[in-house]
Amino acid sequence: MPTMNVSLPGNLAAFVEQEVATGGYASQSEVVRDALRLLHREKAGEQEKLEMLRRAVSIGIEDWRHGRVDDRPIAAILDEIDEQESWSPTA
Repeated sequence: MPTMNVSLPGNLAAFVEQEVATGGYASQSEVVRDALRLLHREKAGEQEKLEMLRRAVSIGIEDWRHGRVDDRPIAAILDEIDEQESWSPTA
C-alpha cells in the first residue's frame, strides 16, 4: 500500500490520537483512511445529487419547450398538491 506524509493542524492531530487512544482505531492510518472513505462517500453523494438536479432541470427545459408550463404562483401549485395528498375517499 502506498504511503503518504500528511500535515495536520493540532486539533485534528489530537483527534486522531484520541481515536487511537480510546480504542476506536488500531492506528493513526486507520483513522485517516476511515476519514477519507467518509469524505469520498460524501463527495460521491454530492455528485449524485448534482446529476439528479441536472436531469430535473433538463426535464423542466424540455417541458417548457413543449409548452408544458403552469403559470400559477408556486403557492397555488403547492396548495393543490397538499389538497391532493390530504384527500381520502369516503368508504
